[in-house]
Amino acid sequence: MTQQATPVAKIKFVTEFRELFNETWRALVYYGGRGSGKSRHVALSLVLRGRDKKLLILCTRELQNTIADSVHKLLSDIINENGFTDYEITDKVIRNTITGTEFIFKGLRHNSTEIKSTEGIDVAWVEEAQSISEASLKVLIPTVRKPGSQLIYTFNRLNELDPVYVKYVKQPRARTYVRKVNYDVLERAGLFPDELREEMEADKATSLDLYAHVWLGEPLSQADAAVMSRTAVLEAMERDIDDEGAVEVGVDVARMGDDRTVFYKRKGLKLKDKRIYTKLRTTEVCDKLELFVEYDKHVLLKVDDTGVGGGVTDEMIARGYRVMPINFGAAPADPDKYPNLISEAWFYVASIMETIKLDLDDELLSELTSRQWKMDTKGRRAIESKADYKKRGNRSPDKADALIMCFYSNAREITYKEHNDSYPLTITGGLLNESF
Repeated sequence: MTQQATPVAKIKFVTEFRELFNETWRALVYYGGRGSGKSRHVALSLVLRGRDKKLLILCTRELQNTIADSVHKLLSDIINENGFTDYEITDKVIRNTITGTEFIFKGLRHNSTEIKSTEGIDVAWVEEAQSISEASLKVLIPTVRKPGSQLIYTFNRLNELDPVYVKYVKQPRARTYVRKVNYDVLERAGLFPDELREEMEADKATSLDLYAHVWLGEPLSQADAAVMSRTAVLEAMERDIDDEGAVEVGVDVARMGDDRTVFYKRKGLKLKDKRIYTKLRTTEVCDKLELFVEYDKHVLLKVDDTGVGGGVTDEMIARGYRVMPINFGAAPADPDKYPNLISEAWFYVASIMETIKLDLDDELLSELTSRQWKMDTKGRRAIESKADYKKRGNRSPDKADALIMCFYSNAREITYKEHNDSYPLTITGGLLNESF
């Protein structure tokens, strides 16, 4: 390590941002709401890395008319607060006098030619990246081409299809680290200021949509065709209710691949617990599920019975558990209103959203409020297929589907005898308390 003029004092650095020191990533993407510490942690990491070795760091954004529009002040404040006298600060450049690291500041839109001609960029940090255009991305990415160079993006989503979000978040990319961070990151670390908390609470009291955008990093507008409104889901995440009632579990099953196996447990109308797994085989899913319900065979398990989920249904019934196999492609209880069970299930849960209690979960919020619907040729409400949902750039809504099964009630469990005599079958329209 290069000798430094000033030793690094003990610095608080939140765990969620530690990958900023991992130089193997080609791109790092941090997005989310206000008060998460995104910009400050990126700035601090770059200041520290610049004391270790010589780096050329481009700090940019879509529009930068003056240096005041840049992160120059943030970097300067961090340097001064920590007494890093090895940095020299001018009105245009910040330079480390020992390692030779330089921070330069340029806007993308009006300086594309100058940026393209800048050689040897080690790190490009794009702040307010929700505003960056596709054209600017096409200029920036090939410009930062030095071996081992990095692109860092920080932003709060503006619209559903912000170019940087579509390019880096919606579709996984090689050597790319993506992390959504909100104010709870600093809250858990005891670093969330009271002043910001007051602002957050005021926004929440004024408008849940405003709160979701500013503090939870959700896009500014929601599609009119969404099955569930963001306000309704947020209210469900904010309220508290008693947990009187039976325990039921929703199970969305995945095998290998990028999809996830998700368990949700509710007691009455209150969500109580969840588990998320990847790359589990059928028997492993069943083992985890038994642990999740603590081997209580009175708990009703609602299992996604399509595809590999059928194996979980078979095995859990063989182990003596109460199982309600749910095939989302099956006929609904009310075929005059819905073309299939998945449409009926989603609209059923939407109809009880004002009575249930959910955990605050940004990913679940996004999945529940981004699934769309339309009228079919028979005037029935049809939810978009999972394939169409994913074509719009979304990942598989595994959390949402597990939650839908957890709360859906317009179906009936089957007995071990029925399972052996006539399986596979899907029974809808029955009552949960009906005996067999």
